[in-house]
Amino acid sequence: MVQAFVLVVIIGIALIEAGLLYLNYQNKDKPLPKNVSDIFDETRYQKYLNYSAERYRLSFIRRGLNLLLMVSFLVFGLFAAFEQLSTSWFAHPIAQTLVFLAMFQLILFVIGIPFSYYSTFSIEERYGFNKTTKKTFVLDKLKSLGLMIVFGGGVVALLQAVYMAFENNLIMFAVISWAIIIIILTLISYLYTAIFVKIFNKIEPLEDGELKTRIESLAQEIGFKVKAISKMDASKRSTRLNAFFSGFGKQKEIVLFDTLIEKMSNDEILAVLAHEFAHGKHKDVIRMFAEQAIVLGIYAGLITLVFQTTSLYTAFGLSGSFFGFGLILFFLLIKPIDFIVGIPTAYLSRKAEYKADQFSAKILGNQPMIMALRVLAKEDLADLNPHPLFVKAYYSHPPMSLRIGALESLK
Repeated sequence: MVQAFVLVVIIGIALIEAGLLYLNYQNKDKPLPKNVSDIFDETRYQKYLNYSAERYRLSFIRRGLNLLLMVSFLVFGLFAAFEQLSTSWFAHPIAQTLVFLAMFQLILFVIGIPFSYYSTFSIEERYGFNKTTKKTFVLDKLKSLGLMIVFGGGVVALLQAVYMAFENNLIMFAVISWAIIIIILTLISYLYTAIFVKIFNKIEPLEDGELKTRIESLAQEIGFKVKAISKMDASKRSTRLNAFFSGFGKQKEIVLFDTLIEKMSNDEILAVLAHEFAHGKHKDVIRMFAEQAIVLGIYAGLITLVFQTTSLYTAFGLSGSFFGFGLILFFLLIKPIDFIVGIPTAYLSRKAEYKADQFSAKILGNQPMIMALRVLAKEDLADLNPHPLFVKAYYSHPPMSLRIGALESLK
């Protein structure tokens, strides 16, 4: 009964996600909204359709394989075999958990490499996005693996140490674990550019000139304190455009992709940054952080239930409660909750994006932001006609046609 429940949850949410993906795939053949129909010329529009079709096909195959792999691991007792190996090799519970998870994650990591390679050097290459060399690809994979081992392993070890200390008081374990994850997420946000981004990319100060002067003037006009304005060598991996902020308060840093600087005019870049400044002015970061904290509180309660329910472990052949398998079960069982919670949080995020667009238009006029969105859509081959249900479930930003339409309606 327990085994059937877990399998129904896993397969059910996978089918829902696949169904939404299929609806979105079918929607790409419908006529584009009028206000974005001229972004692509006929040649580029056909390129967009072909690119979308290939990405969807690869996504379907990858999702199907991952589902088959997970169900096979559960049904055929491979997690039980991992438990036996890890407990025979090590006596300490934390070491057992780390080895157990390492075996599972290494299999997922290896299986994911061919998909990542094909996506990068076939699909992205043929449609003009890829700039990654095979050397960079390998180094990125090794760095990602290293981060997973050091950082991921460290977090798991810390959480299990707390669990062992409060095994007889799981409410206290849930509260302390919630606090630890909040602190870790805060540190990641604070150190994102300074440490994590620099592991993969080169970041240097934006050179003096008109763009930097205008960004500084815009930040001063809005009352936004900026520690640094930097440029990132995103072009060594892709032609896609982006910019982001990181840090808190006076430690806020603006990072522009070099591809963004190359493809957009200064007015368009300023419009994008005004939009980002608006998220700070509107306290959107604080709102998102509060949302995360609430959701993590719910998850902390759920994980205590998973650790308490011994039948969840024995149903899949394990000898009893095992911390590593408990984490895997937890991440499997929260997927439906994550999907449901994601709908209102995505809605709030889309509302915030509209407000940020309006703020940018108020400061600089609506045309620079409209043109910036059109450039982003054209250069990134954005989906200009997503299915409404797919948007409600997954889109943190409104579709381009709706954002542009909202800007065009402003007086």
